[in-house]
Amino acid sequence: MITEESINFLKNIPPFKFLRDDTLNTIASNLTLEFIPKNTLILAQDGPPSDSLRIIKKGGVKIFMSDDDEIVIDFKSEGEPFGYLSLISGDKSRTNVQAIEDTLCYQIPKEIIMQIISTEPLFGEFFMKSFFKNYLDKTYREMRSKNLLFKEGEKLLYTTPVQKLALREAVTAPAQTPIRKAADIMSYNGISSLVITDFHGTPVGIVTDRDLRDKVVAKGVDSTYPVKEIMSTGLVTVEIQTKCFDALATMIKHNIHHLLVTESGKLKGVITNHDFMLLQGTSPLSLLKSIERQSSVEELLAVHKKIDQITALLLKENVKAGHILKIITELHDRLLHKIIELSHSHIGEPPIPFTFFVYGSEGRKEQTFQAVFRCAIMYEDQSTYGLKRDIDEYCRKLLAHLKDIFTEYNFPMFDTHPLGENIPMYGDITEWERNLLRALRSPEPSLVSTAKKLLDARSVYGDEVIITSFKERLHKHILEDERYLATFIEHGISHKSPIGFFKKFLVDESGQHLEQFNIKQKGILQIVDSLRALAVVHNIHETSTSERLTVLSKKTSLLSDVIIDIAAAFEFLLQMRLHNQLMKKEQGLPMDDLIEPDNLSMLEKKTAKEIFQIIPVLQRKVETYFKEQMYAAR
Repeated sequence: MITEESINFLKNIPPFKFLRDDTLNTIASNLTLEFIPKNTLILAQDGPPSDSLRIIKKGGVKIFMSDDDEIVIDFKSEGEPFGYLSLISGDKSRTNVQAIEDTLCYQIPKEIIMQIISTEPLFGEFFMKSFFKNYLDKTYREMRSKNLLFKEGEKLLYTTPVQKLALREAVTAPAQTPIRKAADIMSYNGISSLVITDFHGTPVGIVTDRDLRDKVVAKGVDSTYPVKEIMSTGLVTVEIQTKCFDALATMIKHNIHHLLVTESGKLKGVITNHDFMLLQGTSPLSLLKSIERQSSVEELLAVHKKIDQITALLLKENVKAGHILKIITELHDRLLHKIIELSHSHIGEPPIPFTFFVYGSEGRKEQTFQAVFRCAIMYEDQSTYGLKRDIDEYCRKLLAHLKDIFTEYNFPMFDTHPLGENIPMYGDITEWERNLLRALRSPEPSLVSTAKKLLDARSVYGDEVIITSFKERLHKHILEDERYLATFIEHGISHKSPIGFFKKFLVDESGQHLEQFNIKQKGILQIVDSLRALAVVHNIHETSTSERLTVLSKKTSLLSDVIIDIAAAFEFLLQMRLHNQLMKKEQGLPMDDLIEPDNLSMLEKKTAKEIFQIIPVLQRKVETYFKEQMYAAR
């Protein structure tokens, strides 16, 4: 029975589907069926090699490498083989392979595989090509991402095709065009090069502004001569898919400053050495330096537009979401810091030290393409009325000035009264403490939501000690009053993930978001809320979700059995959110966090379903912990 069933199974899987019937019969008569429980490590990195080739009949495995961090290379599901390279090399396993759920595998002994390779060379070639395409490329991309902040300018040269540059349409002129007329064409179009064509419109040369200067002006050549007399021949071209580094190398080799770009032999445009300088100018390090150099808000906001470009490029290179968000955060922090510095020339210096802080997604260092800066100001408690009056007036001016800037330049806006019309977004520590605690006890869900976001407060300008003092006092109050513990259970921890019985996605079945689920509301924020609540009661000042998880792992054993799964789940959800936003951005659609399950690949669906099974486990642990804390407080 197993022989017939296995043959039918293999006939639908490459490269087995290409084997002769007698070869398939040999395989089927020698294979075994293996059950592998969830979380079993099947192969260990640097451990013994595989003694068989496995094909997944049901279930799935994760393939990863262990460096300082876990580097996930691939996921395998039904119908996919693994263990080939380890089996062939015979010395050691290069990767870890672990079952991510209860898994059934067909096992083909090594001697049978070696026998097939000797008679069917294409069989082995298939696996080698698959390995280099799917494993090594992904591994190297992950490893290169570790130092992105300081090497991205060079990385972009190696990975970006020239079609991603701002290709200018090639302006052409016939070879008989007078030199003066050619110069007029270049001046009118604001270009530094002109492509010269023959009678058939085929490019035969190029004239640059340097040619006009060196060959005409300097030598006194008659400007009525045909332009072909001064053009450079032997045109150098690159195809549109050529990587920028190779194109730049071509320009260096031929000592030229302009390069023609073609597509299937047809002229598409012109690039210059200046374009490569601009490309490297979109690297994170270059942007950071550029922010520091700017002397006006207008220049700063022009730099800000490049942050989304960097995000998109890094995402397309499979850089992990966690690394991308760190870069975005650093750029946003420097930008806000510089804007406040420039604002002093308009409103003067503050009368006393203060801290300008961000909260919500920006406070957690988790801002994506949909950047919205939530900002506020805090200062030390003041016993002198005059000083308090002066600092309040300064805060009003600064926030009003920033709001005017953000409005004028269509910058991501911040709400100046999220806690109510009569509560400003500035004040001393005591005022902030009183207002935030009141909001946490409010029957209004919107106020509770804002209060929770404010627990993510993080200083970006001024005295960081002020925020530290504020959190110390705030966390102490919350821990001592079970009303706040009840709030954490009621608002956030109890929200359900979008997976129902039989691991089916629970989507909106009516209304505006038909057959979709919100990945932020139904996944990301559930992890955020749970870990934020634990961070508060353990007096953890770190604000990002991943940092909170790291510190929690050292302070309590509450999450010890699920901490790796939670970290992987959060990274996956962030990655999916970024990809979803980028896809909609490039399609000209409104960027949101709505996901249609039908648009996900099989691997994405499988991984997402596993991820959404982890979230309820986290929520139950946190809810039980808080109920125990409430009981102990009575």
